Amino acid sequence: MLRWLDDHLEEFLMAVLLLLITVIISYSVVMRYVFNDSPTWAEEITRFFFIWSAFLSIGLCIRRQSSIRIDILLTSITEKQRNMLLAGVNLFVIIVMAYWLYGAVNVTRTLMNNGQTSPALLVPMWVIYGSSVVGFSLAIFRSAQQFLINIKGGK
Repeated sequence: MLRWLDDHLEEFLMAVLLLLITVIISYSVVMRYVFNDSPTWAEEITRFFFIWSAFLSIGLCIRRQSSIRIDILLTSITEKQRNMLLAGVNLFVIIVMAYWLYGAVNVTRTLMNNGQTSPALLVPMWVIYGSSVVGFSLAIFRSAQQFLINIKGGK
């Protein structure tokens, strides 16, 4: 079970969110054009789901190593040098994500304390901003995994 979660957590959550977005937008379109009654909450909740999926995708991209990079340098050095370079890159990503996580935690904590809610659904805004905390935490975790893989010299 843990192995499956490690391999598919972000994919599963993003698939569920995409399914929910599709269903809710379809419902909204039918309500608007067939029944002439548009739900006020549909746009807001789909926007929140999209925000969550965007932050979840950071960890997925790191795990799959599908981020933008220039491979010309990686093809011209030895495997050991490549692994060390990639380990350095992953260490840099961990540092940057930790810095962003620190800011995201502060913003989320502030929103928890002031009680701000969304206009249509009255969802506490810290739930939405919490997506950045989860996303940056997953990014740190996935970068640490890649760092260890590179240090050990394998894929």
